[in-house]
Amino acid sequence: MKRHASTDRRLTGKTDPTRCQTKKPSSVKTKHLINLSKQIRIELLIRPEGEFVGLGDFSIAGVALRDGRQPFVVRLETPDGVLYPKFILEKIHRRQDSVEVVLRATGIPWGRGEYQDDYNQNLYHLALPAGKMADRLTLLFASAKLTLDGREFVGFAYSFRFKSGSRKIHRLLTHATWEIGGRITGNTVLSQGQCNRPVYRGARRTLFTTACLRTLAQYGSLQGNSFQLGPRAGLLQGFDFQHSTDGVLFQYWPDFQSVSSLIESPVGADRLHVVDEYRFPLARNVRTTPKHVLFSKGRLGDHKCRDLWLAACEQVYGGIKRRHGIQPTVVRPECGLVYTAKFVGKKFKITVQGEPVDPPEVLYALADRTLPVLARQGIRRFFPEAFQQNDVTELGMRRKLDDGIHGGLCCSSVCATHRFFPSKFWGGIKAWRYFAKRGRALGIEIGHWFAPHFSPRAAIFEQHPEWRMVDVNGMPAGGGYGFQTLVVADWNTGIYDWALADLRRWQEEGGLDYLFTDSLSNMGLLQCNYAAAMRTNFKALGRFYADLQRIGIKALSFECISAFGCSRFGAADLRGDLLQQDRAVAGQNDFGWWVGEEDMAYNVTLCTAPRKRTPSDLRRILFRTMANRGFVMYGGLANERHELPAWHHELNHIQQQVVADMQTRHVLPAGRGIEWTNGPTRIIWTYRDIALSVTPAARVERISGRGAEPVKAMRVLKAGHVYRLR
Repeated sequence: MKRHASTDRRLTGKTDPTRCQTKKPSSVKTKHLINLSKQIRIELLIRPEGEFVGLGDFSIAGVALRDGRQPFVVRLETPDGVLYPKFILEKIHRRQDSVEVVLRATGIPWGRGEYQDDYNQNLYHLALPAGKMADRLTLLFASAKLTLDGREFVGFAYSFRFKSGSRKIHRLLTHATWEIGGRITGNTVLSQGQCNRPVYRGARRTLFTTACLRTLAQYGSLQGNSFQLGPRAGLLQGFDFQHSTDGVLFQYWPDFQSVSSLIESPVGADRLHVVDEYRFPLARNVRTTPKHVLFSKGRLGDHKCRDLWLAACEQVYGGIKRRHGIQPTVVRPECGLVYTAKFVGKKFKITVQGEPVDPPEVLYALADRTLPVLARQGIRRFFPEAFQQNDVTELGMRRKLDDGIHGGLCCSSVCATHRFFPSKFWGGIKAWRYFAKRGRALGIEIGHWFAPHFSPRAAIFEQHPEWRMVDVNGMPAGGGYGFQTLVVADWNTGIYDWALADLRRWQEEGGLDYLFTDSLSNMGLLQCNYAAAMRTNFKALGRFYADLQRIGIKALSFECISAFGCSRFGAADLRGDLLQQDRAVAGQNDFGWWVGEEDMAYNVTLCTAPRKRTPSDLRRILFRTMANRGFVMYGGLANERHELPAWHHELNHIQQQVVADMQTRHVLPAGRGIEWTNGPTRIIWTYRDIALSVTPAARVERISGRGAEPVKAMRVLKAGHVYRLR
């Protein structure tokens, strides 16, 4: 995925255009209050003539959850040029623990629609009625509650229902701000994202955004966004979590569907804007999935809030996995392939352990020379270069003149897949079988690269052009790269079974334990098929990953924050003075955001090339990330022979001895460390010295790279070590 710039440095001077609004709009009167219970109060903002402006103040247990001066609004449009700028309150249905607010949605024939011609010009629709049109939008509120990590949350769920006799929609957008106490200053937002800092401590002088910017200087520019509305449980976190001295605010969708969002607090603002766009197949009668707004009153320490955040992760992502039938994947130590590729004379060579090898022999050489080195160092998960059939393997060694001067030869990268099966260029399934068998014997999960897109030159698209995801301009969707380079597949079509059959054969004939999915956000979850009722891929891909596990491919990781497995993505180590353009990252995915906040790297592998960090710094960061069931894959740390420093070997071996007992996490107060429990077993990763308090019968072991060492008469657990207590 293209990752670009965002930071909260150098961006002073930007102001929130709503910041100076200190009163409700002068023509708005609060005519209706919705009281779902004695604790829950929702304010409707209504103009004197009955126009619904939006939602105002929300409060639970007497605590304001947003700044009501910025109305919570909903936006509607049809793809053929009808806008709904005005809503009139018709009636309110009150029941025991729910309320329906019925609105007349007034549409106007703007005419300029969503579809485009081949030159990216929006089509104009001549046949629209000349006057206003009336449809119905209903806001539904219902009481909700939840127990999370033993703590009670109360609140409500809200959703929207659109109904029309003749007009269709495929998306609905909401824009609200959420601030415990009515202001973001002093609050903490925990938001594990691929392109945003995981911990934002609200302040007027800093920026928080989940948008992926082209460059640092382009924040606020209309051309500055590379990727703005990002898929939930993809580019950004699948729920919202905020805490303050008043309590904890948790918002989520129990039944997840395709939602893309932008979360941002501009410099100079005291608000946290949350834009959610619900995407669904085109229809006249639709209802969005309910979003729950839950609050737990009472002050908690930061360490307790981190535990609650993790419980929220398990609540949301665990629910998605259960609905699709997906088993969790645990982060394990891994290492990327270190190699160089070059021509020696007229022959193409790949280096393995520093020696050039012909392509058909690469997998054999990796099996015999590289895998034993990795296993000895505690690496437990590995995938090599993309060895599936792709543009490089099928077209890369041809010449333009082979097809004549008018031939159609075009070659993209290894990402341009033809089919997911080992190419003969790399020795085919026979070579892969040897490689996978050797890896399994050494205790390494052997995997491969995967993505939800294919090459536009793949034969399958010639046979089935309807299996492509078609964009708004009628061209195949390229996910930001252009349809000449890559084409996103519509996984609701027959390509699902076709690709699954290839991967089943790969697993059965060659062995395949693990898949890393690249570019899931921008090449899988972002697009909707304009040739097929704007359907999206989220649920189809969820079913697909469940089927992958059923055929024996158990471990799943993703280049994003995924609900389907663990995360694995790049982060640039910018180090302040090194804020500059990078080939892949221009100031976003800052590795420094995670340093000191390693507990937020739960279930994440961060891939970074460290800058200006000493070996002791690198060890400390990796230790703390592993303590939270995460991992850091340091680029450049392994040499061409895949040899890592001794301290890295030790941590890899320590993690493997204790990870099975790392089931329930507790962040210890005052930065002392992390404790995990599994029944009577406790695993403690110490950041500082900790006074030991156990019964005389307790067994205490210090875990080292060599194994478990019993500890007797110990009163203090020393900093920088891992202990097991039974």
